[in-house]
Amino acid sequence: MGPYGPGQPAPQPPLSGVAVASLVLSLLVCLAPLGLILGIVALVRIPGNGKRGKGLAVAGTAVGGAVVALTTLLLVVGGARFDAWTEEGGGLLGSRDTKAGTLNHLNTGDCFAPAGGLFAPEGVEHERMTDTSVEIVPCDRPHPAQVYGTFRLKGDHAISDPAAVSAQAFEGCVPLLHDFAPDTWALPDVGFSSYYPESVSGTGGDRTVRCWLGAEDGLPEVSLRQDPGTWDAGQRAYLKAMRPSSEAWFSSTGKVDTDLAAATAWAERMAEGGAESAKLLRAIDGFPARTRGPVTALANRLDALSGIQRSASRAATRAEFEKRWDIDGDEDASGEEWEARLALGLPVEDEEEGGGEQQG
Repeated sequence: MGPYGPGQPAPQPPLSGVAVASLVLSLLVCLAPLGLILGIVALVRIPGNGKRGKGLAVAGTAVGGAVVALTTLLLVVGGARFDAWTEEGGGLLGSRDTKAGTLNHLNTGDCFAPAGGLFAPEGVEHERMTDTSVEIVPCDRPHPAQVYGTFRLKGDHAISDPAAVSAQAFEGCVPLLHDFAPDTWALPDVGFSSYYPESVSGTGGDRTVRCWLGAEDGLPEVSLRQDPGTWDAGQRAYLKAMRPSSEAWFSSTGKVDTDLAAATAWAERMAEGGAESAKLLRAIDGFPARTRGPVTALANRLDALSGIQRSASRAATRAEFEKRWDIDGDEDASGEEWEARLALGLPVEDEEEGGGEQQG
């Protein structure tokens, strides 16, 4: 007869709390590693302390181990899939080298993708982007836009008229483009836009305008900034001489096609720019003999166009403007410019193709 008397069962040894905790924690995914560890501890201790719970410890160890293994597998596979997603186009640009920012953080030369789109909606005047978030990306990666200059709005007085701010922004961006890329003819098919304050106070606020080049198709994979050191002396002299004419051309706004005052003002600017470029071209010494004929022909054409444009700038009606502007059926000097560039060894395209196009 046992010491507990007839019919009395022997008392059960106590249950291992570590074994119980092992199983419970293993069922909680985030704590499964701890459950695995406690299960192993319980299996080591139970033979020595005589407590119950070996089955619980085994279950906790098995479940914890399985959860840890599955989680590790998911992290590895998921990470690989994320890498593939970013390489194939995840996010705006699909590059892990991008960083988030806003239009207000951009500096000259920065390449980026604007979340709000590249340009203002067509036909909407003084439209500003409401979403200023961007992804900044290295310029050797595909990118839809690049800042070519920044400047501060003139004066310290308050400006509350969006049209006045827009006009200052547009006017200030044109020369900055020619500082950044003096050979605008050689630019790829890009548009030009800017971001500017909606209004500014006289005592503070951001008065900075940011001007950029944008490509909706065929994203550039290089910086569009041009290095004058890559041109010889004759090419640099030619591009410097052509700058007044080019700046006048790029000063055209969307109103030129519909507003007579804008059209006549642009015609006057074109006349002045063309005449100045013709004068500068003729003043250049040292052109190789093979280039003198084409350059002289270009200067002559610019002078002829200047007269036509000046006449158009004095038109009193839209119909009169159109008649004077198209007096000889040819409104630019692209043919002569193409020949001059070819003679100078500068990049040329099909005569019907142009460089960048003003937008926004």
